[in-house]
Amino acid sequence: MHQAYTFESVLKNNQDPIESISAYGDHVIVGTRGGKLILYSVDKDLKVDMRMYSNISKKPIKQMEMIAVENLLFVLTDGMIHVCDISRIEGNFALMHKAEDTKGCTLFSIDVKMPKSPTGEVVGTAIRVCCAIKRTLEFFCWDLKSNIIKSLKYSIELSDVPKALCWVDDVVCVGYKDEYIVYDMTSTPPAKKDPFLTSSKFSMEPCICLIRNRMLGISKDDFLVAVEPNDYTKPKDGDSQSRPSLQPNPLKPLQWSSPLLGLVWDDPYAVGRTNNTIEVRNLGGKDTLVQRIPELQKTKFLAHSESGKIFAASTSELWCLRMVDITTQRTQLLQQKKYQLAIELTQVSEEHSEVKAQTIREIRMIYAKELFMNKEFKAAMKEFEMAAIDPYDVIRLFPTLVPETKPVADAVAASNIPQLIDRDLENAYLALIEFLAVARQKEVVKLRDNKSSSKSLLEIIDTTLLKCYLQTNDTLVAPLLRLNQIHFEEAEKTLKKHGKIAELIILYQVKGKHKLALQLLKSQAAVEGSVLQGRNRTIRYLQELGADHLPLIFEFADWVLEEDPEEGLTIFTEQLIEVEQLPRAKVLDFLISKHKGLVTPYLEYIIKQWNDTNTLRHNVLIKQYRDQVQRLMEQNSKGEATPDLQPMRAKLCKFLEESNSYSPDRALEDFPTTMLLEERALILKRLKRHEKVLAIYIQVFGDIAKAKAYCEENYEDDKEIFHTLLKTILCPTTMPPYEGVKLHPDFLRPNRDVALEILNSYALKINPITIFPFLPDDMPMQQLQYYMEKVLRQKIVEQHERHIKRGLLEAELARLKAAVQKEMEKSFEITESTLCVVCKKRFNIQGAFVRYPNGQLVHLSCHDRTVKAAAQQ
Repeated sequence: MHQAYTFESVLKNNQDPIESISAYGDHVIVGTRGGKLILYSVDKDLKVDMRMYSNISKKPIKQMEMIAVENLLFVLTDGMIHVCDISRIEGNFALMHKAEDTKGCTLFSIDVKMPKSPTGEVVGTAIRVCCAIKRTLEFFCWDLKSNIIKSLKYSIELSDVPKALCWVDDVVCVGYKDEYIVYDMTSTPPAKKDPFLTSSKFSMEPCICLIRNRMLGISKDDFLVAVEPNDYTKPKDGDSQSRPSLQPNPLKPLQWSSPLLGLVWDDPYAVGRTNNTIEVRNLGGKDTLVQRIPELQKTKFLAHSESGKIFAASTSELWCLRMVDITTQRTQLLQQKKYQLAIELTQVSEEHSEVKAQTIREIRMIYAKELFMNKEFKAAMKEFEMAAIDPYDVIRLFPTLVPETKPVADAVAASNIPQLIDRDLENAYLALIEFLAVARQKEVVKLRDNKSSSKSLLEIIDTTLLKCYLQTNDTLVAPLLRLNQIHFEEAEKTLKKHGKIAELIILYQVKGKHKLALQLLKSQAAVEGSVLQGRNRTIRYLQELGADHLPLIFEFADWVLEEDPEEGLTIFTEQLIEVEQLPRAKVLDFLISKHKGLVTPYLEYIIKQWNDTNTLRHNVLIKQYRDQVQRLMEQNSKGEATPDLQPMRAKLCKFLEESNSYSPDRALEDFPTTMLLEERALILKRLKRHEKVLAIYIQVFGDIAKAKAYCEENYEDDKEIFHTLLKTILCPTTMPPYEGVKLHPDFLRPNRDVALEILNSYALKINPITIFPFLPDDMPMQQLQYYMEKVLRQKIVEQHERHIKRGLLEAELARLKAAVQKEMEKSFEITESTLCVVCKKRFNIQGAFVRYPNGQLVHLSCHDRTVKAAAQQ
């Protein structure tokens, strides 16, 4: 304990017993049993001067509440609230209003709000009054304009007569003999919350007081319980997302020597009246008792005046309690190692803000060091954080974690630090991790906002976090490494020491040491039981490198492709943006030079899956298909089984037919003339060389069906294609189209039957004038009867349609001529009074104009502007 307050008697042997007191500044107001109000002024030297006196009632003054900002005194006497003006000394408590509506009041509470403008200025004062009238709570407000108490027209029915009452913001707390009830005033009607008992041991009077941060201090047994009012109200509209969920109250119940009889709050102290003494306590810490003042055991009333000043009174005597100088108290508290209370006192001191901040920081650093020495690591790190200490100074408390020597001006001395082992060391690491995580966020913000910070400090923090994670929770190592702010050499050494090869790969990757990573992956691929065993990690790593590291990809893809070509090919064919953007020409050259067997599947993938349209790569794929087909055909000619021959030829044919990106001329140069004639025909088709295609189908294969299908397919592009087909059939050549190719026996001579069948089937697509010269001279006309009838009928139909169209066109021409003549017969007159309907100006005799069908006239330029504006809309 230490002396927090001094006290002196300022009034003795008061003849009229004191019933209540209220205070503000250097003034204390005494209400007596005889209905008198007396205002005393107490100066710094405790000299007392009676400044006001009034006898406003013949009944005792039961309760007083001072509203200093408005110079108003609310007085409860004779079962009614009186409002007095204390702004003028000569006024002697001038009565402003006697509230008849409050008649029967036994207790009241006032809530004062001072709304602010968007600029932070106070725009007024709102005074609300809650009165306990028998078993009812009535609500009023003070009208500053008319200076009267007005009813708010709503009330709350109670179960008993209240003994204590407090209204704060949107919460009203009512104390009965045996319980407390809280009402949420934001609800309509006010919502009643679950009650809690005043005592579970004995009968006691309720006691309610506003304490730190406008929390309710409620007496329960011999404890003071802190209640957060917002926990009893529902969120306001639009505030449901931003309002935090209810948290356990950070203030633990504060125990007193006996149940509280009265309480006032003088930050940071709670000054309470108990059975035999006045006790001063602080809300936090292990030992909450600060001071006992048994000399004031007769006190019945307490009133807080201003920061550091309290008035106490018995029925006949008045005392003034003054807080001891904060500097003196702080010195005593630091000697007693009560650092938290020293900080709280400094926060309410009147010292300069910069001096205050520096003092608090120094205390926190001493406090944090003391907590660390006592192995309260989490609390120590919290104090270090609040002291805004350099994170490196905290890391120095752990000699094994310091990555390098760094001169510091404001360092936490590492001497006499206890050696930490086992559970203590783990707890210290966990606390340090929390501290460094917060420090890291601050450093990142400073760097982002271009404030004074250093990347080297961020490196130290991340490197230290790495070491801590390896000791406590190694699952966090990988995410930390990916932040890429860690010191490379120190991290590499630490990871190797702990055997974290998977995390070592991440370090190499984020630091751009890709060759080291790939060498490690290759060396670990065949190690049994290694986390990097196999090829998958290498493949994935290579896939993510991108085009900037193409030589490295080729270097380390080689061993993967040799061990498993199919799996290794995914290095160049995976559906990743980095893989898809690799230069395909260089990849193709690499495969052709070292892994020829993968050229075909690679080209198939990029053409089919990525829709590659490069002509060179399409030509290469055709060449690959052709070489494979030729090789299989050679094997087949030797009598070997070749089950893949037909599927491969089908694949080649399909690609030749579907691809529009290869070069037919270039592909044709490499095709043999003695084999693969069907594939050659597909290339010739792309070149529109119909005669050669039909020669292959007719003279080599003798396949009339395929020839007819080809003609039907290409008829729209070449109307003479059926003529070419008949010419090939009727005028066969004696020489094969290609040297070494056998001709089909059915078409060594003109095949009249086939020619006649084609004439009859496609009569409308074959011009008789062009085909007759190729027909045999001895062919009977009777065989051509069907063909000629069909052609002639078609010609007659076409001629008839032409006659009809001509007649319709002539009729339309006559109609248009008549309409033009009718329009030309119209006349109109333009005079000096004729105006343009657009610009309202006269027409120039030589100017151009436009006449609309409705007879309106406009200038040609006005008409053009109107049309242009309409087009833009």
